[in-house]
Amino acid sequence: MINFENPYALVLVLPAVLIAVYLHFKGYRKIYLNMFSYYNPLIKIIKKSPGKDKRLSTLLLKILLVVLIVLSLAKPYVVVEKIIEISAKTELEELYIAAKPAVVIAIDVSGSMADTISGGRKIEVAKTVVESFIKKIPMNVDVGLIAFSGHIVESVPVTSDREQVLKVVRRLRAEGGTMYTYPLTSALSALRPYRAFNISAILIFVTDGLPADLEYRKILEKYAKLKIPIYTIFIGSQESGIKETKLIAEKTGGKQYTADSAEKLLEVFNELANTVSKIAIKAKTEVKLTKRITEKKYFSLHLLLLSAAVYLLLCYFKYFKTRLTF
Repeated sequence: MINFENPYALVLVLPAVLIAVYLHFKGYRKIYLNMFSYYNPLIKIIKKSPGKDKRLSTLLLKILLVVLIVLSLAKPYVVVEKIIEISAKTELEELYIAAKPAVVIAIDVSGSMADTISGGRKIEVAKTVVESFIKKIPMNVDVGLIAFSGHIVESVPVTSDREQVLKVVRRLRAEGGTMYTYPLTSALSALRPYRAFNISAILIFVTDGLPADLEYRKILEKYAKLKIPIYTIFIGSQESGIKETKLIAEKTGGKQYTADSAEKLLEVFNELANTVSKIAIKAKTEVKLTKRITEKKYFSLHLLLLSAAVYLLLCYFKYFKTRLTF
């Protein structure tokens, strides 16, 4: 949308056009007749006057010229958006404080998690391994936790307070059904702000059962769009469960793991700790911030250049065609 810095100048358009039209007709006669006032009066009859088509052409050019000049005085501009990268040292230092990567752990605490695998009950093994994972990952990584069954059982917002997360982990109990929609939606809300600032964010999704809500798959598109990978861990050996968690990982750019024992689950979380450590190092070395700004883009100069071109064209018509200067 075109705006004007000096919109009051636009009121000059009509008067300027009227003056140009007046000078075109009245001024022409006066100048043209005075030009031959010292010659034989018959010269006015012998001298061929400019054709009507030429006079109309020059009139249109004059009107265009004055309109362009008035518009340039009104200082037209458009507002454009630009994305700039902030590289000032102080701003980068402030950003680094807020640029910690984020990891959310969503852990299934449905009734089936009370079953056993090699090494102990699923829920107890998972709690021990998750606690070890949280203590092992770099301190410049923020952590959040979501415990779910048929609903959200526990939720800890992404935080740098590890002890707050560990307290919740230690009190988890297994009961209820299994629904994927609620934890995936909650985790997305927690991680979305990080991606808005181009900060790395991942979700670790731990489950041992199939969801009762396959509609959750629509949410995976949002994860993929925001580039939030989901690393899935299926506890057990059920083929349908492995297939379902593999689907989640593939659609979001993450990776699927299967753990049918306590030892395997620990191995998986150790690998994930290494993955998170690499993300943390990358964030530390590649911290940058982009900011969207708006600015005014003026084009008065373009109008003046166009006015000059119209004036030169007018001079060509007036001098070389009619031998007049206006």
